[in-house]
Amino acid sequence: MSLAAAFVWALAGGALAAPPPPGGSTEVEGVVITADADVRVMVAVGGDIDDSTYVASAPPGLACGGAQYQYMTRENRQCWLRIRRKSPIILTAQASGRYGVDWTVQWVGCEPVANGAACTISAADEAQVAALFTRR
Repeated sequence: MSLAAAFVWALAGGALAAPPPPGGSTEVEGVVITADADVRVMVAVGGDIDDSTYVASAPPGLACGGAQYQYMTRENRQCWLRIRRKSPIILTAQASGRYGVDWTVQWVGCEPVANGAACTISAADEAQVAALFTRR
């Protein structure tokens, strides 16, 4: 070990730090830095809702609105989930009666699918989705 390498080793705590390899190489192999693998998606359910009105997700199993928030007095009920970054999830509106006949839903913050009864989102960053229910 060279005198300079021994000095650096001693400054790093000696026995706590590994001594430099034989030959005094100071090269470091590539380092990979990754961001969080998941992001938060906030879901708000509002409008003409009752205990049977909610939004469900696939995956991971969100059920937001209606009876799930029976102790909240506000009309706009919000919840959130963490999803894998850029992985699609489907949010589906649920209510009593038939979609399009007895009730409809307006989506904000995601792309409607299945005639508008559901929407899909692939969030790269934190996102907000709203489902506004209307009874006919």
